[in-house]
Amino acid sequence: MQYKGYYVKITPDQSLIREAENGTEILCEGFRIEVFTDGSEKEKLDEFSAAVNYELLENSIWEAEQFAKDCIECGMKEYYRNIDNLYELLNVEQIKIEFGYSLIPLVDENSGGNFLDRVVMFRKQYAMEMGIVIPPVQLKDSGQINPNQYSICIKGEEVARGDILVDHFLALAPSEEEDTVDGIDTIEPAFGIKAKWISDDKKVKAELLGYTLIDPVSVIITHLSEIIKAHAYELLNRSEINNMLENLKKANEAIVNDTIPAAITVGELQKVLCRLLQEQVPVRDLETILETLGDYGPKIKDTDMLTEYVRQSLKRTISHKFAEAGQLKVISLDAQVENLIMGSVKKMDNGSYLALDQDSIQKIVIASTEQIEKIRDLIPSPVILTSPIVRIYFKKLIDQFCPNVNVLSFNEIDTNIQIQALGTIEI
Repeated sequence: MQYKGYYVKITPDQSLIREAENGTEILCEGFRIEVFTDGSEKEKLDEFSAAVNYELLENSIWEAEQFAKDCIECGMKEYYRNIDNLYELLNVEQIKIEFGYSLIPLVDENSGGNFLDRVVMFRKQYAMEMGIVIPPVQLKDSGQINPNQYSICIKGEEVARGDILVDHFLALAPSEEEDTVDGIDTIEPAFGIKAKWISDDKKVKAELLGYTLIDPVSVIITHLSEIIKAHAYELLNRSEINNMLENLKKANEAIVNDTIPAAITVGELQKVLCRLLQEQVPVRDLETILETLGDYGPKIKDTDMLTEYVRQSLKRTISHKFAEAGQLKVISLDAQVENLIMGSVKKMDNGSYLALDQDSIQKIVIASTEQIEKIRDLIPSPVILTSPIVRIYFKKLIDQFCPNVNVLSFNEIDTNIQIQALGTIEI
């Protein structure tokens, strides 16, 4: 059972030893009670027992549960009398997944679960792809959610939730017309695609009909990976920045010493890297990033502008990220729209902002949405191409209405990439 955030395991025991009134030891029946940090049962916090006619009036699991709760309460009160122990309650896990009790076998290695191994592999893959090491993922079971649910939390707050049927497969049909296999209708949690949970006996039929079948662990891992990608910029703290700099020193100590803090502080570097990650730009080439900031950092204090220069220096990385087979399919931005945007930029001492009237914003958003929808089936993740000076302002504008659109500038495209315009945003 779950109680006060702990996992309590209660097991019947016929061989408990107690002392009789005459001082002799007697054998009693009752329950052995173990308290763990979570349902994986890896870290045991306490163990005690409850015997009938001693701690318990009768051989009742309910009474054993009440006894266990009372013991935990007493232990917690005594533990938190020490004010230093209260500070442990203030710690917030960077990434946490809570599982309903039906999903514990997927996570528990003792039950054959391979979830932890899959998380380790994802952390390795993401580090190689994006250039940052994400924090460890904390796994906990929870009695606050449904038995078949899991909850993904970033910095202590839930950002996503999903439902899993353990003994089923998530089936994605080739098309709506070919969706003929019976199952329980659901929505694939990572991408919001219509799907079905099908039982194991329908697996072969579904495969023959061209369905994509996903096992429960892969459903959760895919959902977790997409959440982490979307929130990676929140997870990059200054401690990790320092780890990245120390790692770079092993290969090029001079660039770190010359740039930090002479040209830019660790805090300013963090802001630039977070802006890059927010737009899914890898930061693995930290050496090039520092060289660019070393050149422009002393003269420019606007973080947005510094980020734009860094993006241009990473054009090979950006091109590789968004182009396919040496070709980049884009929607271009009309010169009239670009001039309208630049004419509405207001400069301030610590940066600049876009002061566009509501009517113009509405026209630009409608025109952009129309072009994006035209090519949505052809390109799931559309790219809009602008001039370098307009990119950051258009990105901030369109993000409010179409958050998953990639906005690139001409200076961020490598020279060997062929650009194919599929449409133009005009008003």
